[in-house]
Amino acid sequence: MQFIKENKLFLILGAIAYAIAFYCYSTSYVSGNTDNAILKNDSLVYFSFTQEQKNDLEAYFGLKNRHQGFNGVVLIGQKDSVFYSNPYGYANYQKRDSLSLNSTFQLASVSKQFTAVAILQLFERGKLNLTDSVSKYYPQFPFKNITIHQLLCHRSGLANYLYFLQHIPTTYDTIIDNQDVVNEIILKEPKSYYRADQRYHYSNTGYALLAAIVEKVSGQLFNEYLRTNIFEPLDMQTSFSFVDMAKGERENSTTGYLYRWRMAEDNYLDGVLGDKGVYCSAIDLFKWDQGLYSGKIIDLQILDMAFQPVGKPIHYKSNYGYGWRMYHWQTDSIKILFHAGWWHGYKTLLMRIPHDSTTIVVLKNRSKGASISSKRLLNILYPPNEVPEDTVTLNEEELELE
Repeated sequence: MQFIKENKLFLILGAIAYAIAFYCYSTSYVSGNTDNAILKNDSLVYFSFTQEQKNDLEAYFGLKNRHQGFNGVVLIGQKDSVFYSNPYGYANYQKRDSLSLNSTFQLASVSKQFTAVAILQLFERGKLNLTDSVSKYYPQFPFKNITIHQLLCHRSGLANYLYFLQHIPTTYDTIIDNQDVVNEIILKEPKSYYRADQRYHYSNTGYALLAAIVEKVSGQLFNEYLRTNIFEPLDMQTSFSFVDMAKGERENSTTGYLYRWRMAEDNYLDGVLGDKGVYCSAIDLFKWDQGLYSGKIIDLQILDMAFQPVGKPIHYKSNYGYGWRMYHWQTDSIKILFHAGWWHGYKTLLMRIPHDSTTIVVLKNRSKGASISSKRLLNILYPPNEVPEDTVTLNEEELELE
C-alpha cells in the first residue's frame, strides 16, 4: 500500500498510456499500412462469429489453395474489424511475388457499385434526377425514352458495347473511353435487345453510359471523380482505375491469369469505365463497404435506394437494385447484397450483410483456379439448422461470370 501511495501519479499515467496504446492497436488496421495490424485486430473486438467458424474458413480456403489452385485474397469482417483474412498464392507467378492484403485486383463488374454511388451522390446534390433521360445529357442519343433509373437497374435493353465496338478502327496503342461509346451509339444506332423498361437484361453498356453522364454532369473525368469523391474520403489508399494504371506501374499491382498461368492481356476496351476498370485491394474494399454505413460520402436514405429490388419483378427470389444484386438467406431472415465480376483473368466477389454489418471479400487473379462457393461461405458463417426449401440457390453465372 505504501508503494501505491508513493507512486500513485506514475501508476495513473501508466494506466492512461496503456489505454491509449490499446486503442491505437485496436484501430491500427484502418490506415492500411501493414498486414500484421489487420491480422491482429480480431483479438481485441467482439464478433458474432466463433473461433470454430474461423477454423472452418481456414480449412476451406486452405484446401482450395493446396488442391484446387485457388490464387487470391480473402477478407471477412464486421463493423470496421477484420475477423478472418489471408492471401493465397502469387501476385505475379513469373516473378514469384506473393499476394498480400494490399495487393490490388481488377474488380470487373464489382466496379458497378462505385458507378451507382457516384450517380446517387450527384442526385443527392441536386445535379441530376434518376428519371432524367440519357438524351437530356446527349441530345443526339437515338433512344429517347431510356432513363438513368433504367440504366442503373439494367432495364434499358441496350446492345452490349463489347460487341458493337468490335469493328471500331483501332491500333495496338488505341484505348477508347466512355465518350467513344456514346459517340458510337449515336453514329451506329445499334439495334436494342429490348424496348426500354420491357424487362431486366444485364447491361455493361448501361453502366458505361452512367460513367459518361457522371463526367458530363460533374465536369471531371470519371477516374478523377472516383478519386476525389470516394477513394480519398474513405482513405482507400490503394484504389485507382485502369486509366490511372495506364499512366505507369502501380504499387501492389497484380497480374491476371487465364489457364495454365497464361497472362491475360489488356485491350482497347479497358479504357471504358463504369462497368469495370476499378482496381482495389481487399483492405480498400473492406473500407468501402464499411464506409457506406457511416454516411460520410452519401446520405444513408439515398444509399438505401440502391438496395431496393427494382430490376426484376418483386416476386423473384434474387433481384437487382442500383449496382447491387440481392437475395435472402435462410428464407427472409438475412438479406444478402452482393456483386461479382470477371475480366482478364480476375474473378471477384463482394458481399454485404446489413443484418450484422458483415463484409465478405474474395479476390482472385487466376480465373481457372478453384471456384469459391458463396453458399458454402454463408453456411459457415450463418449455419442453418435446416436450409429452407425456398432458399435461393445462385449458379456460377450469377455469381462470377459477368
